[in-house]
Order: sequence, then C-alpha cells, then structure tokens
Amino acid sequence: MGLQGLVLGYYAVVMRSIGSNREGCQLDAPRMGSYRQLLICLVTLFWTTSLLGQATRGSAVKQPGSLIHNPLPAVPDERVSGPDLPAAVAAANDESCFLSPLTGIRSPTMGVASLAVSGKARKEFQRACHEGSDKKLVNAEEHLRKAVRADAKFAAAWVLLGQVFKAEQKPEDARNACSQALTADPNYLPASLCLADLCALQQRWEEMLGFARNALALDPSNDPNAYFYAAGAYFGLRRLSEAERSVLKALEIDKTNREPRSHFLLAQIYELEHKPGAEAVQLQEYLKYVDNPEQAAMVKKYLADLTENRLRP
Repeated sequence: MGLQGLVLGYYAVVMRSIGSNREGCQLDAPRMGSYRQLLICLVTLFWTTSLLGQATRGSAVKQPGSLIHNPLPAVPDERVSGPDLPAAVAAANDESCFLSPLTGIRSPTMGVASLAVSGKARKEFQRACHEGSDKKLVNAEEHLRKAVRADAKFAAAWVLLGQVFKAEQKPEDARNACSQALTADPNYLPASLCLADLCALQQRWEEMLGFARNALALDPSNDPNAYFYAAGAYFGLRRLSEAERSVLKALEIDKTNREPRSHFLLAQIYELEHKPGAEAVQLQEYLKYVDNPEQAAMVKKYLADLTENRLRP
C-alpha cells in the first residue's frame, strides 16, 4: 500500500465516521505534495479519532476510525442515590468519570473549590457520569449544565461537559467549558489537558503546547499525558527532536501502555527522521494494544510494505 495509500485509507475511514472535512487537511490525491504534508495530515486525523472514541464509548461493536478505545467504567447507581461521600473521596471519584482520552487522569492537587462543591452539583455530576457511561450524551449534557449552574467553580463538571460537547462535535462550546474549568481552578490538571486535546483537533499547535506545558508544570514526574500532548504539539510544529524527547518521556512513565497512541506518534516522528527500522518497531508496539480491526489492518499492511522496502537491495 505504501504511506500514501495508508493515509488515504485512514482518511476515508475517519471522514466517513465524522461526516466532515478538516480545514487545512484536504487529502486530494492528485494534489498530494509530499510525504511530510501527508504525515502532518495523518496526525491531525489521528487526534480526531479520540472524538470518535468518546462518541461511541461503551458500544459492544467497535466503530471505524478509532485508534484507541478506553471505555469509561460503569458508575454504580448508589453513587447517585446513596449518602454523600466525604468531600475528598467524592472529589477523587469525579475524575473516574472523564471520557477518553482523559480516562484515568488524576490531578496531583485538589483545590478548595473542588472540596467545597455543593451536594446538589455533585449529584447532578454523578447522574451525568452514569448517563455518559451509557452513551446518552444529551442527558449527560443536561445534568452537567445543572451541575455547573449549581456550582460554577466545579472544575471536574466543566471538564466533563467540555468532553461531552467535543463528542457532540461542538468544538467552541467544548473549548469554553474547559476554559471555565481552568478559570475555576488554575491548578486543575485535567482542565489543561482538556484544552490541549481540543487544540490538537484544530491544529492550534502553539496553544496546544502552552496547555501541555501548564500540565507539565503541575505534575512533571507522574503524568504521561502532558508529555504526549507536548510531543503532538512539537510534531505539528515540526520540532522533531523535542517531539521525540517528549514522547519518549511519556512512554517511560506510561508503564502499562494506557496511551498506545504514543507509539504511533513516535513512529511518525521516525518516519520524518528517515529511520524506518525504528519506525517499524514502534508500529509493532502500537499493534500490541490497538483494538480496532480496520486500523490494525491498515497499519499491518503499511508495516509489511515498510519491511519489504527495507529488504530490497
């Protein structure tokens, strides 16, 4: 297939799923310029797939165009109808409700605002969490709007609302919601990561890098996501050496490969650095964790072509 075929095939799958084109990344085959431009477009689409993962989260049937699928654990009903949990425990549980790619994120700091969230706001948030786990995004949005009306400083609710808007393909609403989270608590790590993720979809690489750096300042030792987003921003800016260092740091921290897209991104970096052997190794690592058959098939085909080309005299 070769790189051009891989990109075109991947583009077609993603665009069929989203039903729209991405500005600045029109992959019209007769007007293809260079592999470098193709890779930049591929990375843009690569970020887009996290949106699809959110919109189809929890489905028994894997949807096309998803590179990564981190299902949100179901929320027991007693979290909504039972007695109120202690403030610190409830605040920690809030982050278990986030959608991919923020699933499993833990903020290293817990501000006073998070601990002081009203019971009414938290109940609405928990209901939204339950609805989100069932893919009922409209219902989740309604409960989250009630949560932030009840307590405008509820940072976790703003982040989840931003993610729901993103899954509903409302990028400006999503950005506004995640910005509200950062205003409510400037030291809330998921807020910076939420904004970095949204910037990636719009190819706002400089802004993405700024938010990734904010996250790194909050937790430079334990959170691989900030390094991953920094690497994506550096790649978009074609600062390859910095992108490579950042994604390697993400992989060093992420011992369980919770974010396998790091391997995919590193493969693209090695492609531009003309290191086919290293590129192949990272694609093989990525294939160990990807769970979408169509994406796996395309990457396998490209990997086979890459290996064949390396062996030719």
